[in-house]
Amino acid sequence: MGWLIGWLIAGTAAAAQPAAFQCASLLASQSRQPAYGPVAGETRCEGFYEKNVSQPFLEVVSLTRSPPGSWAVDSEGRLNLRGLPRVDTRLLIQPMRSNPLYRVDAWLPRGSTLAWRSMPMLRATGLQLRDLGLLAFAGSPAETPVLAPVSTQTGDEGAVAHAVLRPSVAISALSWRSYRPDSPGAPPGVVPGVWKALPGATLFAWERFALAIPLPADGLGLHIDVRALDSQGQGLPLLRFVVLGTQDDKP
Repeated sequence: MGWLIGWLIAGTAAAAQPAAFQCASLLASQSRQPAYGPVAGETRCEGFYEKNVSQPFLEVVSLTRSPPGSWAVDSEGRLNLRGLPRVDTRLLIQPMRSNPLYRVDAWLPRGSTLAWRSMPMLRATGLQLRDLGLLAFAGSPAETPVLAPVSTQTGDEGAVAHAVLRPSVAISALSWRSYRPDSPGAPPGVVPGVWKALPGATLFAWERFALAIPLPADGLGLHIDVRALDSQGQGLPLLRFVVLGTQDDKP
């Protein structure tokens, strides 16, 4: 998926230090400024980039504790962002729209708060705060992303994570399931979990859909599968990701 291509992280997130932080391996924009690259003096990369879409896909563009678009900046224009107390993460801030192609990558250590200045991105892109998606990745890049729900304010540690999904083509149906691979009684090789249809999930290309994911009371994570049918009834590649909980201590 576009937001995951080419990430370079040395070692695991638990062992990584800010000095190991690197920009995503992306093609920086040749026509728009600021072009994607490292920000001097900070553990952050930011700017416009270029990409190609080769095949239809469904992706998750935001995963937060608060409902999408509900967060607000402080009196100094900063968005205060937190990951998980026991797992280091790499934060991705991106438009939930398909354009412009602009992103921010930043280091978000366990138990810390990042006070991110939103105005440079908003001025460069013309977007509003409500247009931004927030993702926090744990561990090294993998086929199945491991995500920590991003907290944006005090008191949003509720029992729900809000995922925003976006297809690259028109969608006629969506369904999803949540599960734990080690669920008691699950036969070897069989994934437990009941598929649930998502009513009203008929989407245009790049239109967004918000999925509320109930989190387990024990504070441990879940695996999420989402399947989609295009306008011709053909299936897109299955979207899979892991949602970490507050008691998880490793990806």
